[in-house]
Amino acid sequence: MKPASAQIAAVRVTVIVLTIKIVSTVTIVWTIEIIKIASTIKMPAGPLPVIIVGAGPVGMILAYALSRQQIPTILIEQDPQNKTTEYPKMDLTNSRSMELLRTLGLADQYRALPGAVGKDVSFECVFVTSLHPEKGKEFGRWSVPSIQEQKWESKWVNDGSYPAEPGQRCSQIVFERWLRGLVLGCENVEFWGERTYIGHEELEGKVQVRVVDALGKEETVVGRFLVGCDGAKSAVRKSAGIKMVGAKIPARLQLVHFRSKALASILDQNGSRFWHAFPVGSGFLIDQDDKHTFTAHYPLPEAISEVSASGDHDAIPALDPKEVIHRVIGGHGLTGTPWNIPVDEILVSSLWQPSLGITSAYSTPSLLVFLAGDSSHLSPPHGGFGLNSGLVDAVALAWRLAAVVKGYGGKHLLSSYTLERRPTMMRALCRSFRHLGEHVELGKLYGKFGDVLDGESDEGKYARAFLGRWIAESGSDILDRGIELDVRYDLSTCIWAEAGFGDEGNEEEEDAWDVHRYKPSTKPGRRAPHVFLNDGMTSTYDFFGNEWTLTQFITNDTQVSEVSALVSAAARRSFPMKHVVLCGEEHVREIWGWDLVLIRPDTHVAWRGNEGIGLEEAEEVLDVVLGFRSRPGYTHAKDQEEDCFLDIVGELGRMDRSNGGPDAREARL
Repeated sequence: MKPASAQIAAVRVTVIVLTIKIVSTVTIVWTIEIIKIASTIKMPAGPLPVIIVGAGPVGMILAYALSRQQIPTILIEQDPQNKTTEYPKMDLTNSRSMELLRTLGLADQYRALPGAVGKDVSFECVFVTSLHPEKGKEFGRWSVPSIQEQKWESKWVNDGSYPAEPGQRCSQIVFERWLRGLVLGCENVEFWGERTYIGHEELEGKVQVRVVDALGKEETVVGRFLVGCDGAKSAVRKSAGIKMVGAKIPARLQLVHFRSKALASILDQNGSRFWHAFPVGSGFLIDQDDKHTFTAHYPLPEAISEVSASGDHDAIPALDPKEVIHRVIGGHGLTGTPWNIPVDEILVSSLWQPSLGITSAYSTPSLLVFLAGDSSHLSPPHGGFGLNSGLVDAVALAWRLAAVVKGYGGKHLLSSYTLERRPTMMRALCRSFRHLGEHVELGKLYGKFGDVLDGESDEGKYARAFLGRWIAESGSDILDRGIELDVRYDLSTCIWAEAGFGDEGNEEEEDAWDVHRYKPSTKPGRRAPHVFLNDGMTSTYDFFGNEWTLTQFITNDTQVSEVSALVSAAARRSFPMKHVVLCGEEHVREIWGWDLVLIRPDTHVAWRGNEGIGLEEAEEVLDVVLGFRSRPGYTHAKDQEEDCFLDIVGELGRMDRSNGGPDAREARL
C-alpha cells in the first residue's frame, strides 16, 4: 500500500487518433483529440483517508474505485479474507452497473469469468403450470435478448437510448469471489480480515474507529472518512444514529441453492432453458449458470413460516431442502404433485423475508460518516435494484471522497451524495414494490383458476391465454430503463443550472419521465448518452474513466480555443479533466445536443454550453460542480418519491398488523 504522501506526477498528454473511412467515393477524415490535464497533487499528510466497514461487493467496489484514484483505504471485514458469500443473492448485474464497471476497466474481465453466463444466452423468464416435460404447460414468457443481440441492436439503432453495456447474468457467489481477488491485489487497499467493527467517534475533521479481532483484542484506527457498507443490519448506521424507515413484507420464503445434472439434462433435451421459471403457486427457480446450478425460492405457507421468522441466513430451514426443490419444479405448491428429480448436491438452504426501507440520510451531518448499499436501503429482489443500486452508490461516493481528499472538491460534493442517491433509490423501491404486487396478484388469479390451468378443455386453454396476456401486459421487471438509465439528479446542488433549467418553458425539461424508456439527454444531472462514433466501434463511454471529461464537438480546428478558459481553470485547480475533441461527429452531436458537455466520473453531466466561456464564468462553473458552493438559485424541494415510499410503508404496516405482526416503522423522515 502506498503511503498517504504519495505524489501524483504532473502530466499533459496529447494523443491524436486519425481514422480514414471511405464512403462511396468520398473520403471522410475525423479526428479525436484527447488532452489529459492534471497537476501535481500532494496527498495530505495525516490520517488514512478512508475506512470502509464491510467487504461485500459494495465495499469492495468502493475500495477498488478509490484505489484507482490513488486513495489509500482500510477495508474492515469480520470474515477471513479468503471467505466470501455462499448465497447466490444477486443474479443479474444490470446495464447501469455494467456501464460503471466499464468505466472502472472491469466489464470485459467480469463477462469472461467461468461462472458468468455467456453472451449468446438469453434472459428468458417462463411461466408454467409445471417444469415437468410431460405435464407442464407454458402460458407466459418474458423474452429479453442475449447480450450479443442487445449489442447488435445498440449498434444498429445508435440513437442514444441504449445502455453502453447490457446486463450480465452471474451469481453473486462468483461476482464477490472475483472482486475479493481484485481488491486484495490493490496496492492502495489494506484488508483487515477477522475484525469486527464495534464503534466510532467523530473528531474534528476525522473519525476514530474501534474494532476487535478474532482473539478479542481491541484496535483503534483513525481515518479521514468512514463508510458503512456493512449491510442491512449495519452497525455503522446504528452507531451513527441514522434512522432507517421501512417495513418487512409479510411473506417468507425458503431458498435452496443446489446442483442437478438430471434437471439440466432434461431442460437441454427439450430446448427449454430459461433464466427464471415461475411454476404456478410454487415460487420460482433461477438457472444460475446455464449449466447445472439452480436456486429455488419457495413461499412458505403461514403455518410453516412461523416456525422460524427471523429471516436470517442461519435460520433453521422449515422444510427439507429436496422437498422444496421438488415442489417448486412440480408446480401448485403444497397441493400439487412434486417432481422428484435427482439432486446431486444441496449447496445451501435458508429462510428469508423481503424488506423495504431507506435511511433518512446517507451521511451524518458532519459529512464524515457515510452509508452505501444495504446499510442505507433495503429492497425486495423484484427488479434487481438492491445490490445494483449499491454498486452505483459506491461509484458515486468514490469520486466525491477522492476529490475532497485531494483538495479539488468542496463540502457540497459530500452533501450532494444524499441529495442525488436517496430520491433515486426511493423511486426504485416504489417500482420494486409494484413488481412484487404484480406477482401477488398473479398468485390470486391462480387460485381462481385452480386445476383448470392444467387441462386441455376450452376453459383451460382460455385460462392460459388469459394469463399470458396478463403477464405480457405486466411486463418484465428487468426492462425498467427509466429506473436504470434515466436518472435525474435534479435536486443536486452540484450541477450547473443553465438558463431556464426547471422552468415550464424549457421544452426538454418537460419531457415526462417514463419507467420503461430512456430518452437520451445531456441536461445537467442526467446520465450521458452512449452513442457510437462514425467508425461504428468507438462509444462515447470509451472516453469516461477516473477523470472528468469535457467533450467538445467541432467542425474545424479553430473552435478548440473556445474552451481554453475552462481547460486553464481546471489545470490551476489540480482538477483531473480529460478534454475530448470530436471533429465531424454530426450524429453524436445531434443526439447530445450541445457543443460542450462536462461529464463527471460517474458519467453524469455537470455542465453544458454552446459557446466558449470566459475565465470568470469558468471559475464559477467549477466552484459549483466541484462542490465549493451551491448552484445559483438552488432551493431544496421535497422529493415526490418520498410520498410514494411512505404510502407503501404505511400499507405494509397495516398489512402486518392485520396479520398480528409487529408495527412497521412509519415515522416521517
